[in-house]
Amino acid sequence: MFTMHRDAFFSLPTIALSCLILVFFMPVQATAADSSVIVADYSITPAVLQPGDLGTITATIRNTASTASLIRKENQVGSGGSLESTRSTDIAVEIENVRLGGDGVEVISGENRRIGAIGPGESVPVTFLVRAPPNDGIYFPILWIDVTDGRSIRKPIPVNVNTQIALLRRPGLTVTKILPDGVNPGEDVPVSVEIRNDGLSRADQVTVTVNSSSRSIVPKTPGTYHLGTLLRSQNATLKMVFSTDRQASLGLNPLLLTVSYANADGTVTSQSETLGIRMKGRADLGIASLSTEPARIRPGDPLSLVVRIENSGTDTANSVKASIDLPFAGSTEAFVGRIEPNNDAPAVYTLLAGDPGTYTYNLTVQYEDDYGVHTHEDTLRLTVLSGGSNGLVLIVLCILFVAAGAFWYFRMKRKVPSDA
Repeated sequence: MFTMHRDAFFSLPTIALSCLILVFFMPVQATAADSSVIVADYSITPAVLQPGDLGTITATIRNTASTASLIRKENQVGSGGSLESTRSTDIAVEIENVRLGGDGVEVISGENRRIGAIGPGESVPVTFLVRAPPNDGIYFPILWIDVTDGRSIRKPIPVNVNTQIALLRRPGLTVTKILPDGVNPGEDVPVSVEIRNDGLSRADQVTVTVNSSSRSIVPKTPGTYHLGTLLRSQNATLKMVFSTDRQASLGLNPLLLTVSYANADGTVTSQSETLGIRMKGRADLGIASLSTEPARIRPGDPLSLVVRIENSGTDTANSVKASIDLPFAGSTEAFVGRIEPNNDAPAVYTLLAGDPGTYTYNLTVQYEDDYGVHTHEDTLRLTVLSGGSNGLVLIVLCILFVAAGAFWYFRMKRKVPSDA
């Protein structure tokens, strides 16, 4: 137990003792998945307790999350198909337990309290009735906050028991970041960053610096922001834009934000924050080529139609299926499978040609990527020439027969002697 008696206290320089306890006034933050909890503020009544007296300690617990998460849900329907739906869910944090104790401070009531869920941006006050230790000094009981995922937050609370020391209060900056759920490589990334002073005093010379270690993700807006002074409970919002190229790696790409500010005593504090930009590629399918065998189609001909489908996007197209609506007998659906970026794959249809004419038909391609299920359509034409292949054979035979007859006629004519 750390106890400082009156005689010992007045033998120490007040400034040195104040510097030793500065670290206990920074807001404590713990991140749980997509939400974070801090002890935004606290108060002690009365401010200076007498030995053995009763008092109250009130702490304000705040959920700093301010965004919503998107949940994708796929249900299998029909023959191998799927449906995709999204819903917005508040990023709440579940507080299992809040307790206070230690360093000689006795908690009379309010210990082991269950708070429950705290929604984004919400604050909850928690009050404890305490009894001061029997001796003069500065005491530091620990405030514990247990979160559902097993993490906990520790926050020392300074309690002044009959001393004349003035506790120096410090600022504490909380950074809230709002980013898109996913960005396709080559597109710009809008980012909103809110800087809030949840500490106990103002922050001076607040500066935010953006550090990008990736050549594929660079800031289009300034790399350094000078915010000046942030008073207690004051906030400032920064609008940033980052440009990406098509070579940006898929997945989470972290960028570093450095936040620095001056405390009331002139010392400078620096903290690091991470911007997690999630790159999600998007497939883009189209027709690379179209061919038929035979090239000249007659009614009743067996027909092989080959459509090569290319992916010019930035992500792999999965579960690719292509169908045509030609009114011919045969297979009109083809399962292509997987097409990677900058590659193509064939969709092959075996048909039996119908009546002569020009047919307008649709090619419908269904595929999946990181953004869900998509459908691409193209309108194509196919011409069936008049006359069947049997008629063509007869015409060829007739021509050969006439040619043979002419040849025989002229040959016989040469053999007949002319009259003198």
